[in-house]
Amino acid sequence: MKKAALLVPLMLALMVAGCSWLPDSSLEYRKAAVTDPIKVPEGGVFIGEQPLYAVPRQDERLTGPREDEDRFQPPRPPQLVVLGNAPDKENDEPVPEGESAKALLGRDGNGYPIIMMSTRYAWAWEYVGDALKQTDLKVSDRDREVGIFYLKVPNRYELGAREAQLKLSHTTNGIQVAVLNEKGTALVEKTPGLAILERIYDELD
Repeated sequence: MKKAALLVPLMLALMVAGCSWLPDSSLEYRKAAVTDPIKVPEGGVFIGEQPLYAVPRQDERLTGPREDEDRFQPPRPPQLVVLGNAPDKENDEPVPEGESAKALLGRDGNGYPIIMMSTRYAWAWEYVGDALKQTDLKVSDRDREVGIFYLKVPNRYELGAREAQLKLSHTTNGIQVAVLNEKGTALVEKTPGLAILERIYDELD
């Protein structure tokens, strides 16, 4: 047992010492032969002929540019394309003064009332928000990212429920505005939905 205990440290010592026996080849590249530059056949193209990024001269890196020389400007990296929910400059533009909402009250393929707006989403959001302020439909909350106004609906609209969602959606024809139920899972009945949209449309026109 004692022999085994002594054998382990001895083996470790031999392994560590053995590392120094391995040849150090990290500087072998200095012994490499220098060859002539590559000659490209006539009519051929050598991609590596021009450097991808300009490198300043050594004296310029050490002493800086002289008075009669332009300062070295490193190349700018390529611009990244941002995806997802990054801010859109177009959507941040304010609504032009005197611009109309370009709204049309109609029905979808199933006969449910909708408002179509041929304008940018950001502007449609502002138009609808301003129109709601002029009605008796109270906005309890809003989420511009998903395009929803959360409404408290008076009894006179005969909705049945006291709350509904006003949903703005992108379509091929523009921005569609529709009235969803409180949970946002389905369109409300056609009659109360039309009454709500007519009231909003009156303030958009």
